[in-house]
Order: sequence, then C-alpha cells, then structure tokens
Amino acid sequence: MRASIALLPGLALLVSLASGPSQAGSNPQQLFLSTLTTLRNLDPSVASVRSRILAAPRNKTGCGNVGNGDSVAFYCQLDRTIYVSVITLNAISENYGASAVRYLAAHEMAHGRQHAVTGFSKNLVWSSVLDELQADCIAGSYLRIAYGYTPQSPQGEGVRSFAFNIGDREYLNHDWHGNPRLRVAAVNLGMRNGKPSSCLSSKRFNYESLRGSGAEMLRQWRKR
Repeated sequence: MRASIALLPGLALLVSLASGPSQAGSNPQQLFLSTLTTLRNLDPSVASVRSRILAAPRNKTGCGNVGNGDSVAFYCQLDRTIYVSVITLNAISENYGASAVRYLAAHEMAHGRQHAVTGFSKNLVWSSVLDELQADCIAGSYLRIAYGYTPQSPQGEGVRSFAFNIGDREYLNHDWHGNPRLRVAAVNLGMRNGKPSSCLSSKRFNYESLRGSGAEMLRQWRKR
C-alpha cells in the first residue's frame, strides 16, 4: 500500500501553472538527489530513507505499481523510500525553478521524519491533511536550516508560490492535502522558525504519543 502520497492531487495541475523560467539548471534530478543527501546529513532520523527516480513507463515500487505520469511523487512507508518521476521533476523545474525542486525533496523527506519520529495523524483521524500540512512545515524548516530560505527571500517566495499553486480544495477527499492558503501558512511557519520541533515533530508531543495516550485512557476506563 502506498503509505503517504506527498503532493497529489494538486501536483497533477502543475504543467499548466507555469510561473517563470527554470532556475534549476538542466539536471533537476541531480538537484533533487543532492537535496535529499543534504537533509539526511542534517537529520539523523531520516538517515536511512532511500530514494528512487522513476523513468520507465511502468514502475514497480514497494507500495505497488505506478505509472510515470506528471504527478508521481510520494514516500512509501513499506520500504522507507521516496519515489518521484523524471516527468515530475522536469515539470517542476521548468515551471517553478530550483527552490520548488528542493521543496519537493524536503516535503518527501519530511514524511520520512514523520514515519520515524511523529507517527501519522491518518492513524487517528479520517483525513491525511494534517500529515501533509505538518510535512510542509517540516519541509520549510529543513530549507531554512540547510539553505537559509525565509518567507521573504527570493527562494522562499518560490517555495510559497509553488505551495500555493499545488494546494487543493478537495475537503472531503481522504487524501486532501490542504488548500492553497493552508499550505503556504504551514511552509511559512517552518521557514520562520527553522526547527522541525516547531511543527510538533519531536518525540515530546506527536501523533504516536497521542495514540498511545488514547489507548492507555481506554484501558483505564475499561478497568472501572
């Protein structure tokens, strides 16, 4: 099962949402991979997260078979691997530039941190939107720590523009990722604070602890 789709469905619209010339150079795949390497070195909790760029028409992943469409980008819990297609990276690079490619890498790696540290809210509630907005916040903090991005910097503005344009309003969809304003607010918070813990992404308070507390409360209630 595909554990956590990172940017769909808004990403499927990105080819028609050009916002200027590419800043990522001729090799967005290399930029994506180098960003992941930087984040692994910064955050020990994601050191074991792997990545794979999909180039074939049909691809087998740890979370099932996927095509090579323009919206293939996700973190798979089952094999702790980030998958993204060449078409996805090329489209983001051409339409939004280097900062958006780095944001995509940071967002996917944020799902790896959630898996290792915080747990997933979708194990507690019906929608994955809290997971996606938390991943946006963690991504913003990663970009601040690794590259100095802030909401006011040119690179930060590029991230904010991309986050806004891939926001969606499919509120009743289990895979709702957050509307444009929510996604921008989440990534802004991360870029302002520069700390993953500001996104409730620490061992002190997180979705796993909430689930454990709830289970303990239920056990105590049953003893009465």
